Amino acid sequence: MMAASADFFPTFASLTEAEAYSDKVGDAYFEICYHLEGNMNLCIKAMHDLYANATPTKRQKMQTGVVRGFVCPEGWPRHPKTLVATLLAFARFRNEKTCHAYTVNEAMTALVLEKQHDGTMHDAEYDSVSFEPTTPADAENVRRDLLRLCDWVESRLHYTTHASWYRAPDCFTDNPDKEHLANIGIAQRHLAKFSERDRKRWEGIHERAAMKHQEDLKTWGTVGKVQYDPEPRTWTHPAVDGLIIGLWPLVLRHNWTYPDLLRVLDKLLPLPPNSSDRRYPLDSVESLKVHCRTICGLTKPNKGKSVDGLPAGWQIAERLFSRSSESKQ
Repeated sequence: MMAASADFFPTFASLTEAEAYSDKVGDAYFEICYHLEGNMNLCIKAMHDLYANATPTKRQKMQTGVVRGFVCPEGWPRHPKTLVATLLAFARFRNEKTCHAYTVNEAMTALVLEKQHDGTMHDAEYDSVSFEPTTPADAENVRRDLLRLCDWVESRLHYTTHASWYRAPDCFTDNPDKEHLANIGIAQRHLAKFSERDRKRWEGIHERAAMKHQEDLKTWGTVGKVQYDPEPRTWTHPAVDGLIIGLWPLVLRHNWTYPDLLRVLDKLLPLPPNSSDRRYPLDSVESLKVHCRTICGLTKPNKGKSVDGLPAGWQIAERLFSRSSESKQ
């Protein structure tokens, strides 16, 4: 595949457009990205619905393989070279100037840290022209990496959904029109931070919505209301939630127990000076367990065995989150 452009990444209205552009430039990357962005949108919608349909007292289960199911489902693909091309497309896409690329970049950073830690950075060989894996084992290694990347993408999308639920409640209503307009409004609130590509995409969505609701100014007013005053919910433990959600791929991979997770959180969230007591939900293992399930929607599927000291993989957690954790104190 050709080198990515740092300043240009086209938007396609259909798969046909993406295919035509890829044929024109001789680079399948753009067609693959069309699928990747579409699948990520479907993942976001699925996670949004899990939050929107949850009961007031209990979150639905999160990080259960939603992204794997959309991006790398069982039985896919027919040709192993597609695995290689997809993983390489992710690696290129992380450098584009779009909000999805920001998510992919965070996920890819985590994957690379894991592979460096495991010593598996170069365990999958393939032909640089055809993208065919050299051996069946190489194909399995590429699939393993792609599935693992999906886990990290799901963690980041989960956090984004979790944060949005607190910051913009109107984006999670049973009125589809209000929900759509609220999402336009919250995006408009942060429009100055958007890349040119994302801003143009938002402008198209905004224009279509304005045409649809031009006769109903009360409904259309949702956009301005959410932009200027989203009336956020009280978010009591943002730093703790961010770490729990962000660490969950490590919890699942290494089968950390809740005591293991609590020790890692203690490591990443040191106590303030002149303080010796932990506050909820880090005051006990049981508090942490309840918080994971009811607030973050995260439940361990398998029982593990606690270790003395810090569990396997904690170094990755420290490299990923220690600085960001300190900045949120």
